[in-house]
Amino acid sequence: MIAQTLYIHEEEMTSHNWQQNTTSLVKWFSPSECTGWATVIGMEAVVVVMLNALTIFIYLKERSLRRPSLYLVINLAVADMFVGAVSTITECLLLGNDCHLWTLNNFNQPPALVIIVLLRSFPLASIANLAAISVERTQATFRPFKHRLIGKKTFLVVAVVVWITAGLCSAGLLLRNFVPVRAPEFFRGFYITYLSFFSFCLLIILVSYSSIAIKIAFGNQPRHHGATSRERKLTKTLFIVTVVSLLLTLPQIIFLFCDFVSQLPNFLETVSIRTRFLCSLFFSFLFYANSLVNPVVYALRIPDFKRALLSVLRRRPQAESAQVFPLNEM
Repeated sequence: MIAQTLYIHEEEMTSHNWQQNTTSLVKWFSPSECTGWATVIGMEAVVVVMLNALTIFIYLKERSLRRPSLYLVINLAVADMFVGAVSTITECLLLGNDCHLWTLNNFNQPPALVIIVLLRSFPLASIANLAAISVERTQATFRPFKHRLIGKKTFLVVAVVVWITAGLCSAGLLLRNFVPVRAPEFFRGFYITYLSFFSFCLLIILVSYSSIAIKIAFGNQPRHHGATSRERKLTKTLFIVTVVSLLLTLPQIIFLFCDFVSQLPNFLETVSIRTRFLCSLFFSFLFYANSLVNPVVYALRIPDFKRALLSVLRRRPQAESAQVFPLNEM
């Protein structure tokens, strides 16, 4: 879980006390409840990986979707795929360990730190991609002619910068053994920095799309130009993707802030531990669900994507029938 439980996990991983000190959930959840939640989160991970892998394949396969303005969208799909492959699956494993469904007893310090860094990097790369896309859409709206002159290398550089930034923010955990600070204070400082970067990305998204909305509502733009119409439709599609992602992400971010504040005396003392863990599980599920809604929006809003998707889904039956036909002739 991202909030209280995982906060404790990270502290314990880096102190070599996984088995002895790990927080147990068997006091508040029955084995069937733990199994149910682990199954749901595990299934979510599989769906996230499959949908985003299919999205990446379609964008790379369809020539009309390989234009530079969609490179950041492809990069977003890559980040979301890794969210499902690493972050969500790790959450499922940690939940099962806390419920004593299985035991993770081979977590030495270096592997634990690598897992935690990856666990934190991919969701951060996803939100950073959304922020980069919002800035790119702002330029496409305000300076459409200059935007068309941007080359592939620029978008590739932005994509690399997104990954480097997310990695550096998360790699701060590797400093744990070199900083003379107690573990709770260290992780609290790390989370404050981490959530501050999240908030900064949200601010960029808010300012970018607000300016786009004002420009479209009050600006004087050509309405019948083909390229302008296509860019405007893409902007609306990516705006829908961003809004849906934020609606699924914000509850978990707000819960994290409240969880930190709850460490203060007399705050949220009336909320039971079971209720807080249930909220953490549910908000974590929503948080990772934002990585699987994008392909659905693309299929509904982008005709070329929908056409390529239907082509991929229909190809297998056609291939099978092509193999059966020669046998019947024999």
